[in-house]
Amino acid sequence: MARDRFWQEPRTRLIVRHPDFGPGAGTVEELLDIDPVLGQPLVLVLSRIPREERREFADRFYDRRRSRLRAAPRDPQRRLQLAAGTALLVFDLADEGGQFGERVHDLLAGAAQGDDLSATPEPALEELYKAVARARLDVDYDDPSDPHGAAALAVAEVLDPSSEQIALDEVVTRAAWATVECRERSRVLAFLLELDGLLATAARTALSF
Repeated sequence: MARDRFWQEPRTRLIVRHPDFGPGAGTVEELLDIDPVLGQPLVLVLSRIPREERREFADRFYDRRRSRLRAAPRDPQRRLQLAAGTALLVFDLADEGGQFGERVHDLLAGAAQGDDLSATPEPALEELYKAVARARLDVDYDDPSDPHGAAALAVAEVLDPSSEQIALDEVVTRAAWATVECRERSRVLAFLLELDGLLATAARTALSF
């Protein structure tokens, strides 16, 4: 699957779910025993690793992962928490030039903990929207392969969704792209395991209600 030409499409691989993870593709999900929200970034990462190293990397991930199939939450608030937690993992890459700043980081951290962003004070909201607008209008980010742009757009999607609901798949996939392009291999594995932990926590929390 990591050899599929899909992963060579610069924009599509970041915003569209791979067909094997799409509707009616349950067999693939079951074979991999992984929720598509995590499966997409995992296979994206594998596609960027030399072929002879993929099996070992995947084995190291599966040996330590905690989430299972259909773990992604459906509740909007928990999806926001999962997306915010993911964006925090790449905030340093998104904020490379200081375009977001400490206040935006704090808002993102609050969202990851379940804070209601609609209760954010007006001055902080104004700063947030300015930062999001700068990220979305930055011409340097027109290149979907730019990892810092991918991280910045992941943060922007969490704080100001482009539609009624947060594009969770897009957030995690952009974050994975930024990570695999900028981090050493051990930190890429750590990112996927942290994402897995966020997903497992979200699933466990959903079951408790």
